[in-house]
Amino acid sequence: MHLTNSLTTLALAANIAMAQDTLPLRIITWNIRWATPVREINEKPWSTRAPLVVSTLSKAIADTPNAVVIGMQEVIATQLDDIKAGLNQQAQAQAQGEEWSHIGVGRDDGQAKGEFSPILYRPSALRLLHNETKWLSPTPDAPSFGWGAGSRRVVTVGVFEHAATGRRFVAANTHLDNLSARARREGVQVALGRVQAVQQEYTREGEGPLPVSLTGDFNSEPGQDAYTTVTGSGYLGELYELAEEARRVGPYETYTGFSSWKKGSRIDFAWLGPLSDMKWTVSRYEVVDNVVDGVYASDHRMVLGDVEVAA
Repeated sequence: MHLTNSLTTLALAANIAMAQDTLPLRIITWNIRWATPVREINEKPWSTRAPLVVSTLSKAIADTPNAVVIGMQEVIATQLDDIKAGLNQQAQAQAQGEEWSHIGVGRDDGQAKGEFSPILYRPSALRLLHNETKWLSPTPDAPSFGWGAGSRRVVTVGVFEHAATGRRFVAANTHLDNLSARARREGVQVALGRVQAVQQEYTREGEGPLPVSLTGDFNSEPGQDAYTTVTGSGYLGELYELAEEARRVGPYETYTGFSSWKKGSRIDFAWLGPLSDMKWTVSRYEVVDNVVDGVYASDHRMVLGDVEVAA
């Protein structure tokens, strides 16, 4: 991906979108690995990885005229601050003048403690109409553990309005549990339930249901617990499966660990829907390399999708 004049390309996309009444959107999901003390061979501290994460994100958003939503996982408050500051610095250097904001809270106290599952966006391109964080547990309105989970888990949900076209959509982001299969199955049902409830609340009278996206690290491969829970719901389709084979770019695996000799897996997904009134067109699915100048930026690879939503 190559850096371009984003103001020019954003303006061009806005004109095209207004003419076609479509919503052009780039959806990104990335588990960036929390700022833990180094535990693995080839793992570097956050102070080393931070500029690599920022540069990877900057390249991923620089060549697109589309509006962008970035779902991330394993993000603690200091990392979130570093990433937003880095992206804003890049934007200022390119004379874009566009500030990045986020929705989402720390999962341990509902404020800043523990990992976030944030969604980053630019208010100049997307107006935030609603946001919420719910815990993936039987008590979703308060910090809590669900169904034998090893950690508190959350889903972040936002309703956005595209500034250029006025079109609305729901974006959600989550990180399912790594220990309990039941927590993954039950947790993703909580996430789906909240997405559907918000979708219904913000769908305007006389219009079809709002388009929705759900990104995240599912700790579940295709055919396994959480993945089959989503496919079995009939509500969302996975971006990889919705993309034509010729439009899929990059490696198959999204989780690599910090080594080239471990067997990877595909556990990071973007889902689109509702399938009952499908308006998404996928023009690109890409898995972006997580090694920058010989250093692992994260133990996961970024997943990126270019999509358009028809009227």
